[in-house]
Amino acid sequence: MDYEIDDDLTKDETEYVQQKLIEFADRLTTPRNYRELGVALRDSEGNAVGGITASTVWDWLQIGILWIPEEIRGRGYGSQLLERIEQLGRECDCRYARLNTFDFEARGFYEARGYRVVRQTDDFPSGHTQFHLTKEL
Repeated sequence: MDYEIDDDLTKDETEYVQQKLIEFADRLTTPRNYRELGVALRDSEGNAVGGITASTVWDWLQIGILWIPEEIRGRGYGSQLLERIEQLGRECDCRYARLNTFDFEARGFYEARGYRVVRQTDDFPSGHTQFHLTKEL
């Protein structure tokens, strides 16, 4: 059989490749414990104006995005969202949390809440640094 490389991967094909990797890893490790999590910050009319996304994998909470509108930052909403998503992670048997942030984003915010830098990627994006942080839950 001949094979060819095609750079037009469909959504279904992407999911197939991901599922095959998961099946491979599951044969070699404990079950993934994968779950998507999210917490919204809503205004008085019930509209989402910010929030935090995360997922669980094995016994780790992977924080994806934390967003608070600039005009309401510094009021504790970010801390409340982070604390809530960490609690949800604990409820899913996560023992650790991990996230990425940049030098122009929120490194200090996370460090003040117990996260520590374990690695950094320099010049990503050009002229900046990405930080990889973890925390024991």
